[in-house]
Amino acid sequence: MNLKFAKYLIITLLLASCEMQETEIKNYGFSKNESGSLNLSLELSEFKNYGNLIDRIREITCNDSIPKLVVKEKNLIRNIYPTELCEPIIFDPDGKHYVTFRKGKPYEWQTIIEILPDSLSKKLTEDFSYYRNSDKPESYLIILESERKGNVDGIEKFITNITQEYDRLETDLELNFAFWESIRYLPPPPVNEIESE
Repeated sequence: MNLKFAKYLIITLLLASCEMQETEIKNYGFSKNESGSLNLSLELSEFKNYGNLIDRIREITCNDSIPKLVVKEKNLIRNIYPTELCEPIIFDPDGKHYVTFRKGKPYEWQTIIEILPDSLSKKLTEDFSYYRNSDKPESYLIILESERKGNVDGIEKFITNITQEYDRLETDLELNFAFWESIRYLPPPPVNEIESE
């Protein structure tokens, strides 16, 4: 009889401990202190391609709401508040802030050098540090870009990995993400054509 009681007690305790595990929520980006009623949640799996994602982010922003990209893990939810303005300002950050996605893999800006997970700590502190008018970084800025028809594969994994590195820094600086469309640059016309004009 005591054995049956012990079994039920163990099962009850196990179930109770499972229920007590709370989901932690971490926020990244400027809008994290805004009213939650304006937030519209987005999940990457909802989008057929990258163009649909950036269009939806812009649409939400231009309708006076706040886009929130939700990345879920076991017992952890990461909310990414993209840096987006309805009326884009002229802003040309250093190329070091860019991460270009091709076929689900992150690459350094305008290169074929893949960004590997074990290099993210160094990239975060060196390449993604954003300086404006000081010798100290003001924040961290990562501009994710892809072609409109590109898929969103790999972006969630990259965001998870880079936010884990950011959390290890235990810093008060903001970690900001921008989602931009990569544009293929056309080569300049040959010199002979310019001179004939």
